[in-house]
Amino acid sequence: MFHFKAFYAYQFFGVLKVQKTVKHKPLILNKFFPYRFSILQQAISENIASVYTGEFDLSRHEWRILAILGEQSGLSAKQITLLTSLEKMQISRAINSMRSNELIKETVNIKDKRFTQLYLTDKGQKIYQILVPRVLNKEKELLTALSKDEQKKLNQLLDKLHQKATLLLE
Repeated sequence: MFHFKAFYAYQFFGVLKVQKTVKHKPLILNKFFPYRFSILQQAISENIASVYTGEFDLSRHEWRILAILGEQSGLSAKQITLLTSLEKMQISRAINSMRSNELIKETVNIKDKRFTQLYLTDKGQKIYQILVPRVLNKEKELLTALSKDEQKKLNQLLDKLHQKATLLLE
C-alpha cells in the first residue's frame, strides 16, 4: 500500500547531494510538480478506493466503468476506454470481471451489429446508488482542506493544466 509519508522522506534524510558535473538546475523531486501531483493523485485515489474496495470488492477500473455506465448507459467498450483514459486491455479485463459478477450486461447494437453496448444490471445499479453518495461524501471531506473559492480556483487550474498537457501530447 502506498504511503503519503514518502513525499516527506526528503526532510528526514536531509539535503540532497548533487554531482558537481551537472550543468543544469538540479532536480529536487519533492518540489517537482509531476512528482507531487502523482503523490497527491495516489493519496486521493486510495481515499476514494476505500469506499468501493471493501464491501463491494471493486477494482479501480471496475469502479470507473460502474460510475460511467451509471451516468450514461449503453456505451461501447471503446467509448469507455476513451472516457476513462485506461488501456483497452484494462477495460476488457474489468468488463469481463463485472460481467461474471453480474454487474453489467451486453447487448448488440441495433444499428450496427458489430458493436455491443454495455448497461448496468439491477445489481450494478443498486451498487452504483449506494456508492455515489459515499464517494461524494469522501470528495467533500477531502475538499474541506480548501475554501469554496480555492475549490473553484483548483477546478479552473486543473482544467487549464489538463488542456496544456493534452496539447503537449500532440
